[in-house]
Amino acid sequence: MNPMNQKIKILKEMPDYLVISKPTGISVHPGAGEEEFTVTDWLQKKYTAVKNLAWKTKTRIGIVHRLDKNTSGVLLLAKNPEALDYFQNQFREHKIEKHYTALVFGTPPQEQGSVDAFLSRDPRDRERQKVDLVNFGLDERERKFSATRYKMLKKLNYKGLSLALLDVVILTGRKHQIRAHMKHLGCPVLGDPKYFTKPARRLAKQLGLTRQFLHATSLKFQEFPSGKVLEISDHLPEDLSIVLKTIS
Repeated sequence: MNPMNQKIKILKEMPDYLVISKPTGISVHPGAGEEEFTVTDWLQKKYTAVKNLAWKTKTRIGIVHRLDKNTSGVLLLAKNPEALDYFQNQFREHKIEKHYTALVFGTPPQEQGSVDAFLSRDPRDRERQKVDLVNFGLDERERKFSATRYKMLKKLNYKGLSLALLDVVILTGRKHQIRAHMKHLGCPVLGDPKYFTKPARRLAKQLGLTRQFLHATSLKFQEFPSGKVLEISDHLPEDLSIVLKTIS
């Protein structure tokens, strides 16, 4: 499906910001050398006046935070630079709470647990992130500390294979953080094309899952400009709901 035809659903709209449900298959902002339609393009097309404001970065107009192209769910957007600074400060100060729903292949070592580790680019594949529990030998520019918390919502068994549905909270927002951390735990996100095991890839293919089972379920933040705490949730999209019903 052409991403331009994908339906971006508005979950909440205010004069200074809006919260959307980002569908899978659409990038948040343009990547290097890419010309595909993005959430940034959608925002400027829908609200034509925003492009004339004094944004610091013209290629990421309104973008407070990211979701991977094939991760769906709640995304917060700013309509003006003042709101952007306000929300990005909340992210920097770890005041925003982000929950994801993930279906993983295998079972985590604990029903509730965490991964606190350094992430850096994998030297064997620069498009992947590598988990390092220690920081020896890592380039300071490449090394990023990352912290993830997870809670098991449900254990599942499908044709003799163990799976788990997780609620995941990220305390840092690193590239591919959840996906790399789950692979590190030995239970990759089902359908993930970069961080997988062969059995996980086979099962995803059997289930017709064409992207990672990862959805940004809720976002808790302080509104601009009132400071009122607000939580916005988004239900699982149809493609992930179908997979969950199949294996349950």
